[in-house]
Amino acid sequence: MSGMSRRRQIGAVAVAVVLAAACAGDGSPDESGEPDAMGGSADFRPWAAGPWVEAELEATSGSDVFLSAVRDVGVDSRGRVYLIDSGEHGVMVLTPDLTLDRTIGREGEGPGEFLYPSRIQLLPGDSLMVWDSRLQRSTVYAAGSDEPAYGHSPATPQRIDAAWRLSGSIRYIARSSPFFTPDASDEGRTQVLRFVREEAGRLLDEVFAEYPDDEGLVYRRPGSVMVGPHPFGQQSFVEINARERIVLAGSDAVGARIIDFRGQVESAFAWETAPFRVTAEELDRAVDEAMDPLDEVLRDGAPYVWPTLTGLAVDDEDRIWLGIRTPDRSFVEWAAFMEDGTHVLSVNLAAGFEVHAVRGDRIIGVARDGLEIPSVMAYRLR
Repeated sequence: MSGMSRRRQIGAVAVAVVLAAACAGDGSPDESGEPDAMGGSADFRPWAAGPWVEAELEATSGSDVFLSAVRDVGVDSRGRVYLIDSGEHGVMVLTPDLTLDRTIGREGEGPGEFLYPSRIQLLPGDSLMVWDSRLQRSTVYAAGSDEPAYGHSPATPQRIDAAWRLSGSIRYIARSSPFFTPDASDEGRTQVLRFVREEAGRLLDEVFAEYPDDEGLVYRRPGSVMVGPHPFGQQSFVEINARERIVLAGSDAVGARIIDFRGQVESAFAWETAPFRVTAEELDRAVDEAMDPLDEVLRDGAPYVWPTLTGLAVDDEDRIWLGIRTPDRSFVEWAAFMEDGTHVLSVNLAAGFEVHAVRGDRIIGVARDGLEIPSVMAYRLR
């Protein structure tokens, strides 16, 4: 998801976290196979103030855009789409109608080359920044150019798995993730955000925010560890807005907080939610899809509730878009909020559609077909 990193709960949503925790131990998965709201009505939407709007599918990428696993997507002011896919070492550039225009960069370690591009950021004026987490390097391209303007590798002692470039001199918001090890406990694992910059010839690297790591499936045996995604695990989401403020949201509830790169909270909002039980049928399906022996780890951890949020995006007007799970598992309510929590509008999108970017009245994301092949899709809000 654009840019979309997924992590666990954020402090601004403590009320809803308490609700979810109180319900999580309530019996076994629902044997009826029917979605079941806990703690309130299934259509409980206390945030609702703005209207429902319709989304019309405007474009879908074709066979000229072959994808395997999309890591990040960005959109510039002219509607061009930039994406990183695991099957391509460069950045694919699509026209507004989602046909392939060109690919920027190639495999390698020299200027304009990448080993593991992982994050895209569109800077003011449509300059493009690409972060390579293996090379630990940012590369910036001027608008419309295929030749790098400059590259930079922060000489930090900690590994950076995602970075956002700030305006002015060399300054970054950097996210660092812990590694899973065979003999370590998973309790208390945290992600950190750091303010990395150069001042007066010195590198400064300060942690300003910390929050729990993703909840995953972990299987350990002597000397080795196996890790996989948790289909019902809690996450957190991190984005940066046009004012260079960090937006944090936890999947436990409908809410977010906005902080500056000193860690000061500028605003926050949270709405109580009614989580939905994972049914016996849903659990069985997830266990069947999980890799052995993670399937047994998943089964042993039941019962579960579905995380309330599925994703986060920040648009070019600094509206905060939250993907809210609904009783109908086939749809997700994507709701736009102002920074004070005022609800602006909502739109229903297919549950399998991952929103990566919102610009103007256009939503760009990725969906998979029946063969699990991804494609880029663009919706226009009416």
